[in-house]
Amino acid sequence: MTARFGLLSVCCVGALCLLAGHARTQEGKTFESTDRISPIVRVVQKCQGSVVAFMNPKTGAAMGTGVIVDPTGLIVTNAHVVGKDKSFKIQLIDKTELSAEVVKVFGDNDLAVVKINTTKKFDVLPPCKSDKVYVGEEVVAIGHPYGYSYTISRGVLSATGRRILLPTGAEITEVYQTDTAINPGNSGGPLMNVNGELIGINFAVREGAQNIAFTIPAKKVRALLITISD
Repeated sequence: MTARFGLLSVCCVGALCLLAGHARTQEGKTFESTDRISPIVRVVQKCQGSVVAFMNPKTGAAMGTGVIVDPTGLIVTNAHVVGKDKSFKIQLIDKTELSAEVVKVFGDNDLAVVKINTTKKFDVLPPCKSDKVYVGEEVVAIGHPYGYSYTISRGVLSATGRRILLPTGAEITEVYQTDTAINPGNSGGPLMNVNGELIGINFAVREGAQNIAFTIPAKKVRALLITISD
């Protein structure tokens, strides 16, 4: 099916045309573009290098997301992203493609760990050590929805303590709910607070609803990584 896109009209009306990167106040003060470096921008700059794409071997497009949580190349993603496959091609933000092997699948919590086969040094985003979160706090997601690589979305932490029943029949408890835009391809990607800390792994949306998405808390990611290190 052909996708339809609305065309954006670009208008420039005389003196109202502004140059990107500068804004002039009534007092005549000029602010450099760095004044637009918000906490959200800082999170993206800090964390996006640790986000990877799982590549579809047939289409060459990103089909899922993962997070590098350890300098040795360990990636956390969703179990439903890896499915029954044992090896993958993953892509880094600089477009480098590397092979990776599944290390462990923790299906009851829809989590999986994949290991990159390389000695390359990586940016990492380990799970937050603190489980203190605030309902209403601002959060950020990075992922590849519908193959649109490294898409940023923001929202708030809507609720905690949700119970989500998976298609497998397993139930995930203590799940976070967020109104952050999450779509197919975001699966396995990070949800971060404004300090750039990994507070969870995005994994599901409420079908037929708007702005109801769910995230597996960082504590479950830490528990999975402990089983690998033992």
